[in-house]
Order: sequence, then C-alpha cells, then structure tokens
Amino acid sequence: MFASNKPIIQAAYAVDNVIDAAEVWSKRFDIGPFYFNEHIEVSDSRVYGVASDFDHSSAYGWKENLMIELICDHSQITKKNGLHHIAWIAKDFEKEVLELKDQNCKEVLFAKAGNRDGMKFSWFDPGIEVGHFYEIYEDNASLKNFYSFVYKASLEWDGNNPVRSIQEIM
Repeated sequence: MFASNKPIIQAAYAVDNVIDAAEVWSKRFDIGPFYFNEHIEVSDSRVYGVASDFDHSSAYGWKENLMIELICDHSQITKKNGLHHIAWIAKDFEKEVLELKDQNCKEVLFAKAGNRDGMKFSWFDPGIEVGHFYEIYEDNASLKNFYSFVYKASLEWDGNNPVRSIQEIM
C-alpha cells in the first residue's frame, strides 16, 4: 500500500467571500456542511520574515478524504483566486521548516493560531513549477479534533444548512 510521509490533508482555494463561495461549492460539488470563521485570530504573524498583521477568513468542508478550505486573505498577501495551497501536518514543525527552506521554498507566512501559545502554521512558496503554496501545521490535538469533527459532520450531512458559523461548534 502506498504511504506518504507528508500526506496531503487539505486543499485550499482562494476566494473573495468565504460564505458566498461555500454556498456555491456546496451546491456544485455536494460538499457540506461548511463551517466558516471570519477574521480568524492569529498571533506572532510574519510575512516574508517581517512582523506583519495577517487577517483572513475561511470556510472548511470535507469531500471524500480531503478537507476543502475556502480562504479569503483580507491582508492581500496573495491576490489570486484558485488553488491557494495544499496542507499537511508536520510531525516536527521546525525540522519541516528547515527541509522546505533547503528545497528553496520561501516562507511567505508564519503565524500562530489564536494566542501566542497557539498552533504554529506556515505557508511556503515552492516556485512556479508547483503554482500554489504549501501550508504546514504543527502537530496538534486540537487541529486533529477539528479535522475529525468536519469529516464526521460531512458523513452525517443531509444537505440542509450547508454553510454554518464555526461558533455553532465552540
């Protein structure tokens, strides 16, 4: 059986409005429910290594074996729509950062989810050959619990209420 040491667990698409996009994606691809979170709190954010605010909103759904994220980058770090990034959980975040930098990937964004003790995540630009970012997450039980929740919700979804606030599960 095929196994990867970097299994892709998410594909993210850049959109202008995560709620509107989630409605479209739900109808077009039968994905749901999506859980949206607007202006997600992050801390210690750096853009291209320089301390900078990062403001984004996301909607999260599940299709088959993959989380689908619809992301709106209010900070305008990137100004494109379409495939934004693929993501995986790094068993050793710092080691993964070094490996990606050794592969000439440029760290576009570093931040921590929520407060200063939050889960680390980074976007990397692997270059034009790939055409989208990589996102790596620090291995974290809360993240895995959230992924499990969205996956299970997709299995139980009856097609109603396709776009929901993340506040419903907090």
